[in-house]
Amino acid sequence: MQISTWIRGARPQTLPLGLAPVLVGVAASWRWEALGGLRSCPAFPGRLLEERADAGDVLGHCAFSRPWFAVVAMLCAVVAVGLQIAVNYLNDYADGVRGTDARRGSDAAGPRRLVASGIDPSRVLLAAAVAALAACSAGLVAVVITGRWWLIALGATCLVAGWGYTNGRHPYGYRGLGELAAFVFFGLVPALGTQYALSGSITVTGAAGSVICGLLSVSVMMVNNLRDLEDDAAHGKRTLMVRIGSGKGKCWCVRALGWAAGLTVVFAMPLSVYAILLDLLIDLPAEVDRDRSCTEYGICDDWSWGNADWMSLAAFVSIAGCVAIATRAVAAVRHDQWRRALPLCSMTSLVAAGAFVLNACQAGFMA
Repeated sequence: MQISTWIRGARPQTLPLGLAPVLVGVAASWRWEALGGLRSCPAFPGRLLEERADAGDVLGHCAFSRPWFAVVAMLCAVVAVGLQIAVNYLNDYADGVRGTDARRGSDAAGPRRLVASGIDPSRVLLAAAVAALAACSAGLVAVVITGRWWLIALGATCLVAGWGYTNGRHPYGYRGLGELAAFVFFGLVPALGTQYALSGSITVTGAAGSVICGLLSVSVMMVNNLRDLEDDAAHGKRTLMVRIGSGKGKCWCVRALGWAAGLTVVFAMPLSVYAILLDLLIDLPAEVDRDRSCTEYGICDDWSWGNADWMSLAAFVSIAGCVAIATRAVAAVRHDQWRRALPLCSMTSLVAAGAFVLNACQAGFMA
């Protein structure tokens, strides 16, 4: 069997939904580090315990290690993407066995799935197990390196949730709870879990980014379920879209995209941009405005472009791109163009996460 068949079964157009929240968690941790956030020391000696004098006191703190940070970040990415692939295979397996995917293959019904195309269900289940094993292995290594042992329980919960979505006697995906699970396990959990693994903290930026990723994961789930609404209803799969109908479903999907784009504009925008806008809106004395701009924002009479300024510009462009892609996704949803809407929703998530990363880089250069 060709490798392209298994790549298709992994649904690569949805994989940004697994990577984006990890990027948000990495960005929130990096920004917290740049702003001098305090963290508990990890078990693995990647960051060495040091002492420093602070206001006359000797304090213990963890020295920041970029290699340690990069390794943990990559392990978190493997966990998130591996679980995403495992869930995609499990969904293919369960829906194929139940006959829900029998009509897949036409443009209206979406791409044909593995089991529905004749592949042995046991092989699809094995592929899901391999992906889950890779995710678990990376997760265990991350736990050992960081010393956050309770994350094992969180990972086990994710595995159970991935299996129960369409498998078992009472799959919750067949009872209208798929969108809620997508919000939690492809938004809140990977983003906040990554941030906590890296920094031992949860910040407002990380929480906002996790909500954005959750909303965009929900929008992808809604697009899938709107596309399959008739087939799902015929096979007893009572998704949220089946329960509320196509009209309300499209409205909710558009709202999820709109909220995600709006929150990205608010929380991923660099502080320097807000500072410039504030200076434009508030009429301050010239000498006060000039002194504050020079000391706080680096905008002096002899000001020139630096790394932080380029990062601010890149973040602004990324935010604008996020809004533009989300707008196109909204148009596709309204016109029932599901094959176009799904990758647009998924790409919006990745571009939004990129804006958070660029914002964090800008804060790092400013620190």
